Amino acid sequence: MIKLEWTVGNVKPMEPQPYPEPFDSSNHFFEIKWDGMRLLAFIKDKEVRLQNRNLQERTTYFPELTELYLSFKARNAVIDGELIALAGHKPSFPLLMKRIAGSPATAAARSHLIPVIYIPFDILFLEEKSVTQYAFTERREMLEGIFQGGEHCVLSPLFRKEGRSLFQMVKAKELEGIVAKDRSSPYLMGKKSRYWLKIKNRRRLATVIGGYVTASGCLNSILVGCYRDRHLHYLGRVGSGLKRAEAELVSLLPSLVRDSSPFHLSPRSTLKVNWVEPLLVAEIEYLEWTADLKLRQPVFIKLLSLPPESCRLDLDSKE
Repeated sequence: MIKLEWTVGNVKPMEPQPYPEPFDSSNHFFEIKWDGMRLLAFIKDKEVRLQNRNLQERTTYFPELTELYLSFKARNAVIDGELIALAGHKPSFPLLMKRIAGSPATAAARSHLIPVIYIPFDILFLEEKSVTQYAFTERREMLEGIFQGGEHCVLSPLFRKEGRSLFQMVKAKELEGIVAKDRSSPYLMGKKSRYWLKIKNRRRLATVIGGYVTASGCLNSILVGCYRDRHLHYLGRVGSGLKRAEAELVSLLPSLVRDSSPFHLSPRSTLKVNWVEPLLVAEIEYLEWTADLKLRQPVFIKLLSLPPESCRLDLDSKE
Protein backbone atom coordinates (compact mmCIF):
# COMPACT_ATOMS: atom_id res chain seq x y z
CA MET A 1 0.00 0.00 0.00
CA ILE A 2 1.33 3.47 -0.90
CA LYS A 3 1.62 5.53 2.28
CA LEU A 4 0.49 9.16 2.65
CA GLU A 5 3.97 10.58 1.99
CA TRP A 6 3.96 8.75 -1.34
CA THR A 7 0.81 10.37 -2.70
CA VAL A 8 0.10 13.22 -5.14
CA GLY A 9 1.21 16.58 -3.76
CA ASN A 10 3.90 15.13 -1.48
CA VAL A 11 6.65 14.03 -3.90
CA LYS A 12 8.89 16.45 -5.80
CA PRO A 13 11.05 15.01 -8.59
CA MET A 14 14.83 15.05 -8.64
CA GLU A 15 16.27 17.62 -11.05
CA PRO A 16 19.51 17.68 -13.10
CA GLN A 17 22.06 20.47 -12.95
CA PRO A 18 23.15 22.28 -16.13
CA TYR A 19 26.44 21.24 -17.71
CA PRO A 20 28.18 23.15 -20.52
CA GLU A 21 29.15 20.37 -22.95
CA PRO A 22 28.64 16.67 -23.71
CA PHE A 23 31.18 14.11 -22.53
CA ASP A 24 31.95 10.38 -22.57
CA SER A 25 32.08 8.45 -19.30
CA SER A 26 31.99 4.82 -18.22
CA ASN A 27 30.51 6.03 -14.90
CA HIS A 28 27.40 7.47 -16.53
CA PHE A 29 24.36 6.45 -18.49
CA PHE A 30 22.99 8.93 -21.02
CA GLU A 31 19.37 9.66 -21.97
CA ILE A 32 17.64 11.95 -24.43
CA LYS A 33 16.17 15.02 -22.77
CA TRP A 34 12.61 15.06 -24.05
CA ASP A 35 10.94 18.40 -24.83
CA GLY A 36 7.80 17.96 -22.77
CA MET A 37 6.30 18.07 -19.28
CA ARG A 38 7.76 16.29 -16.27
CA LEU A 39 5.14 14.00 -14.70
CA LEU A 40 5.13 11.59 -11.79
CA ALA A 41 2.70 8.68 -12.22
CA PHE A 42 1.19 7.26 -9.02
CA ILE A 43 -0.16 3.76 -9.63
CA LYS A 44 -2.30 2.09 -6.96
CA ASP A 45 -4.03 -1.10 -8.04
CA LYS A 46 -5.86 0.01 -11.21
CA GLU A 47 -5.92 3.73 -10.43
CA VAL A 48 -3.50 6.22 -11.99
CA ARG A 49 -2.90 9.77 -10.79
CA LEU A 50 -0.53 12.24 -12.44
CA GLN A 51 1.42 15.10 -10.86
CA ASN A 52 3.70 17.73 -12.40
CA ARG A 53 7.00 18.98 -10.96
CA ASN A 54 5.14 21.75 -9.08
CA LEU A 55 3.05 19.22 -7.08
CA GLN A 56 -0.08 19.99 -9.13
CA GLU A 57 -2.35 17.12 -10.12
CA ARG A 58 -2.88 16.73 -13.85
CA THR A 59 -4.79 13.44 -14.05
CA THR A 60 -7.99 14.78 -15.62
CA TYR A 61 -6.07 16.52 -18.42
CA PHE A 62 -5.04 13.20 -19.98
CA PRO A 63 -7.84 10.60 -20.23
CA GLU A 64 -5.71 8.50 -22.59
CA LEU A 65 -3.44 7.74 -19.61
CA THR A 66 -6.15 6.35 -17.30
CA GLU A 67 -5.00 2.82 -18.18
CA LEU A 68 -1.30 3.58 -17.75
CA TYR A 69 -1.21 0.91 -15.02
CA LEU A 70 -1.43 -1.71 -17.80
CA SER A 71 2.06 -0.67 -18.92
CA PHE A 72 3.59 -1.90 -15.64
CA LYS A 73 3.58 -5.28 -13.89
CA ALA A 74 3.10 -3.73 -10.45
CA ARG A 75 0.10 -3.10 -8.21
CA ASN A 76 1.71 -0.11 -6.50
CA ALA A 77 4.41 2.12 -7.95
CA VAL A 78 5.53 5.72 -8.34
CA ILE A 79 7.12 6.34 -11.75
CA ASP A 80 9.06 9.39 -12.96
CA GLY A 81 8.94 10.37 -16.61
CA GLU A 82 8.28 12.96 -19.30
CA LEU A 83 5.04 13.62 -21.17
CA ILE A 84 5.37 14.62 -24.83
CA ALA A 85 3.19 15.47 -27.83
CA LEU A 86 4.49 14.62 -31.29
CA ALA A 87 4.48 16.92 -34.31
CA GLY A 88 5.26 14.44 -37.04
CA HIS A 89 7.98 12.29 -35.51
CA LYS A 90 9.44 14.88 -33.13
CA PRO A 91 8.38 16.12 -29.66
CA SER A 92 6.83 19.59 -29.80
CA PHE A 93 6.56 21.63 -26.62
CA PRO A 94 4.30 24.26 -28.28
CA LEU A 95 1.95 21.46 -29.37
CA LEU A 96 1.86 20.09 -25.82
CA MET A 97 1.04 23.58 -24.52
CA LYS A 98 -1.78 23.77 -27.06
CA ARG A 99 -3.08 20.44 -25.73
CA ILE A 100 -3.24 21.57 -22.09
CA ALA A 101 -4.44 25.14 -22.68
CA GLY A 102 -7.70 25.97 -20.91
CA SER A 103 -9.62 23.87 -18.42
CA PRO A 104 -8.97 20.17 -17.68
CA ALA A 105 -12.17 19.32 -19.59
CA THR A 106 -10.99 21.31 -22.63
CA ALA A 107 -7.58 19.63 -22.52
CA ALA A 108 -9.19 16.20 -22.19
CA ALA A 109 -11.42 16.90 -25.20
CA ARG A 110 -8.30 17.39 -27.33
CA SER A 111 -6.98 13.89 -26.54
CA HIS A 112 -7.90 12.52 -29.98
CA LEU A 113 -6.53 15.54 -31.86
CA ILE A 114 -3.33 15.85 -29.84
CA PRO A 115 -2.57 12.53 -28.12
CA VAL A 116 0.30 12.36 -25.64
CA ILE A 117 2.96 9.77 -24.89
CA TYR A 118 4.41 9.11 -21.43
CA ILE A 119 8.13 8.26 -21.37
CA PRO A 120 9.15 6.72 -18.01
CA PHE A 121 12.80 6.86 -17.00
CA ASP A 122 12.93 6.18 -13.25
CA ILE A 123 11.07 4.55 -10.38
CA LEU A 124 10.73 5.84 -6.80
CA PHE A 125 8.41 3.35 -5.13
CA LEU A 126 7.66 -0.28 -5.90
CA GLU A 127 4.94 -2.36 -4.22
CA GLU A 128 5.54 -1.84 -0.49
CA LYS A 129 8.73 0.23 -0.27
CA SER A 130 10.72 3.23 -1.40
CA VAL A 131 13.55 2.45 -3.82
CA THR A 132 15.03 5.96 -3.93
CA GLN A 133 18.09 4.86 -1.94
CA TYR A 134 19.12 2.32 -4.58
CA ALA A 135 21.66 3.23 -7.27
CA PHE A 136 20.32 4.39 -10.62
CA THR A 137 21.47 1.15 -12.29
CA GLU A 138 19.41 -0.91 -9.82
CA ARG A 139 16.34 1.30 -10.16
CA ARG A 140 16.59 1.09 -13.93
CA GLU A 141 16.64 -2.72 -13.72
CA MET A 142 13.53 -2.57 -11.53
CA LEU A 143 11.80 -0.29 -14.03
CA GLU A 144 12.70 -2.50 -16.97
CA GLY A 145 11.58 -5.56 -14.99
CA ILE A 146 8.01 -4.28 -14.57
CA PHE A 147 7.64 -2.39 -17.85
CA GLN A 148 5.21 -3.84 -20.40
CA GLY A 149 4.69 -0.86 -22.72
CA GLY A 150 1.53 0.40 -24.33
CA GLU A 151 0.06 2.71 -26.96
CA HIS A 152 0.73 5.82 -24.86
CA CYS A 153 3.80 4.64 -22.92
CA VAL A 154 7.34 4.11 -24.25
CA LEU A 155 10.40 3.45 -22.09
CA SER A 156 13.14 6.07 -22.42
CA PRO A 157 16.14 4.46 -24.17
CA LEU A 158 19.41 4.33 -22.27
CA PHE A 159 22.86 4.88 -23.80
CA ARG A 160 26.12 3.77 -22.23
CA LYS A 161 29.40 5.68 -22.06
CA GLU A 162 29.18 7.65 -25.34
CA GLY A 163 27.54 10.96 -24.47
CA ARG A 164 29.22 12.91 -27.27
CA SER A 165 27.84 10.75 -30.08
CA LEU A 166 24.37 10.80 -28.53
CA PHE A 167 24.51 14.59 -28.35
CA GLN A 168 25.48 14.79 -32.03
CA MET A 169 22.47 12.63 -32.90
CA VAL A 170 20.25 14.88 -30.76
CA LYS A 171 21.60 17.96 -32.56
CA ALA A 172 20.99 16.40 -35.97
CA LYS A 173 17.39 15.62 -35.04
CA GLU A 174 16.91 19.06 -33.38
CA LEU A 175 15.93 17.56 -30.03
CA GLU A 176 16.22 19.35 -26.67
CA GLY A 177 19.40 17.79 -25.31
CA ILE A 178 20.73 14.91 -23.21
CA VAL A 179 20.95 14.00 -19.52
CA ALA A 180 23.99 12.23 -18.02
CA LYS A 181 23.17 10.12 -14.95
CA ASP A 182 25.78 8.78 -12.55
CA ARG A 183 25.39 5.00 -12.37
CA SER A 184 25.56 5.14 -8.54
CA SER A 185 23.02 7.97 -8.20
CA PRO A 186 20.32 7.66 -5.55
CA TYR A 187 17.02 9.42 -6.27
CA LEU A 188 17.15 12.68 -4.29
CA MET A 189 13.55 13.90 -4.17
CA GLY A 190 13.18 17.65 -4.63
CA LYS A 191 16.93 18.12 -5.06
CA LYS A 192 18.95 19.49 -7.96
CA SER A 193 22.04 17.32 -7.97
CA ARG A 194 25.26 16.82 -9.93
CA TYR A 195 24.47 13.12 -9.99
CA TRP A 196 22.35 14.15 -13.00
CA LEU A 197 23.70 16.62 -15.58
CA LYS A 198 21.67 18.18 -18.41
CA ILE A 199 23.36 19.33 -21.60
CA LYS A 200 21.05 21.48 -23.70
CA ASN A 201 21.06 21.69 -27.48
CA ARG A 202 20.62 25.28 -28.64
CA ARG A 203 18.13 25.10 -31.48
CA ARG A 204 17.22 27.56 -34.25
CA LEU A 205 13.90 28.95 -35.43
CA ALA A 206 12.85 31.16 -38.35
CA THR A 207 10.85 34.08 -36.94
CA VAL A 208 9.17 37.26 -38.20
CA ILE A 209 10.35 40.65 -36.97
CA GLY A 210 7.37 42.68 -35.72
CA GLY A 211 9.08 45.57 -33.96
CA TYR A 212 12.30 47.01 -32.65
CA VAL A 213 13.63 49.09 -29.77
CA THR A 214 16.40 51.69 -29.89
CA ALA A 215 18.56 53.05 -27.07
CA SER A 216 20.71 56.17 -27.41
CA GLY A 217 20.07 56.15 -31.15
CA CYS A 218 21.29 52.56 -31.62
CA LEU A 219 19.40 49.36 -32.30
CA ASN A 220 18.85 47.68 -28.93
CA SER A 221 16.56 44.73 -29.66
CA ILE A 222 14.02 43.25 -32.07
CA LEU A 223 10.63 41.71 -31.26
CA VAL A 224 9.93 38.45 -33.05
CA GLY A 225 7.09 36.01 -33.50
CA CYS A 226 5.68 33.14 -35.54
CA TYR A 227 2.32 32.50 -37.14
CA ARG A 228 -0.29 30.31 -35.47
CA ASP A 229 -3.88 30.05 -36.70
CA ARG A 230 -3.29 32.96 -39.11
CA HIS A 231 -2.19 35.24 -36.24
CA LEU A 232 1.35 36.41 -35.52
CA HIS A 233 2.19 35.32 -31.98
CA TYR A 234 4.86 37.15 -29.99
CA LEU A 235 7.80 34.94 -28.95
CA GLY A 236 10.16 37.39 -27.30
CA ARG A 237 12.60 40.27 -27.51
CA VAL A 238 16.07 39.56 -28.94
CA GLY A 239 19.07 41.73 -28.14
CA SER A 240 22.05 39.38 -28.33
CA GLY A 241 23.77 38.91 -31.68
CA LEU A 242 22.37 42.01 -33.40
CA LYS A 243 25.81 43.54 -33.97
CA ARG A 244 26.52 41.06 -36.76
CA ALA A 245 23.69 42.55 -38.89
CA GLU A 246 23.12 45.95 -37.27
CA ALA A 247 23.90 47.99 -40.39
CA GLU A 248 21.52 45.93 -42.53
CA LEU A 249 18.72 46.01 -39.95
CA VAL A 250 19.08 49.76 -39.39
CA SER A 251 18.81 50.35 -43.13
CA LEU A 252 15.67 48.18 -43.49
CA LEU A 253 13.55 48.56 -40.34
CA PRO A 254 12.71 52.32 -40.37
CA SER A 255 11.09 52.03 -43.81
CA LEU A 256 8.70 49.37 -42.46
CA VAL A 257 7.39 51.31 -39.44
CA ARG A 258 3.63 51.19 -38.83
CA ASP A 259 1.32 52.61 -36.15
CA SER A 260 0.07 49.40 -34.52
CA SER A 261 1.51 46.11 -33.36
CA PRO A 262 1.37 43.24 -35.87
CA PHE A 263 1.22 40.71 -33.02
CA HIS A 264 -2.04 39.03 -32.04
CA LEU A 265 -1.39 39.86 -28.38
CA SER A 266 1.04 42.74 -28.01
CA PRO A 267 3.78 42.28 -25.41
CA ARG A 268 3.58 44.34 -22.24
CA SER A 269 6.55 46.67 -22.10
CA THR A 270 7.55 50.02 -20.65
CA LEU A 271 9.93 50.46 -23.58
CA LYS A 272 9.01 52.50 -26.64
CA VAL A 273 8.57 49.96 -29.41
CA ASN A 274 8.71 50.84 -33.10
CA TRP A 275 6.22 48.47 -34.73
CA VAL A 276 6.99 47.31 -38.26
CA GLU A 277 5.25 45.50 -41.10
CA PRO A 278 5.93 41.76 -40.59
CA LEU A 279 8.04 41.29 -43.71
CA LEU A 280 11.56 40.49 -42.46
CA VAL A 281 12.51 36.98 -41.34
CA ALA A 282 15.24 36.40 -38.76
CA GLU A 283 16.89 33.15 -37.73
CA ILE A 284 17.00 32.97 -33.93
CA GLU A 285 18.98 30.54 -31.79
CA TYR A 286 17.43 29.71 -28.42
CA LEU A 287 17.99 27.47 -25.42
CA GLU A 288 14.44 26.28 -24.76
CA TRP A 289 10.76 27.22 -24.62
CA THR A 290 9.26 28.79 -21.52
CA ALA A 291 5.89 27.55 -20.23
CA ASP A 292 4.14 30.56 -21.81
CA LEU A 293 5.71 29.87 -25.22
CA LYS A 294 8.49 32.43 -25.23
CA LEU A 295 12.08 31.81 -26.36
CA ARG A 296 14.59 31.52 -23.52
CA GLN A 297 18.05 33.06 -24.11
CA PRO A 298 17.38 34.03 -27.75
CA VAL A 299 20.27 35.12 -29.98
CA PHE A 300 19.98 36.72 -33.43
CA ILE A 301 21.86 34.71 -36.08
CA LYS A 302 21.01 36.27 -39.45
CA LEU A 303 18.27 37.50 -41.77
CA LEU A 304 16.69 34.84 -43.97
CA SER A 305 15.24 35.07 -47.47
CA LEU A 306 12.01 33.30 -46.55
CA PRO A 307 8.35 34.30 -46.89
CA PRO A 308 7.10 35.48 -43.46
CA GLU A 309 4.05 33.20 -43.63
CA SER A 310 6.40 30.19 -43.64
CA CYS A 311 7.42 31.00 -40.04
CA ARG A 312 4.93 28.89 -38.12
CA LEU A 313 4.76 27.40 -34.66
CA ASP A 314 4.90 23.61 -34.71
CA LEU A 315 1.30 23.02 -33.63
CA ASP A 316 0.17 20.23 -35.90
CA SER A 317 0.19 16.68 -34.56
CA LYS A 318 0.67 15.23 -38.05
CA GLU A 319 3.12 16.06 -40.83
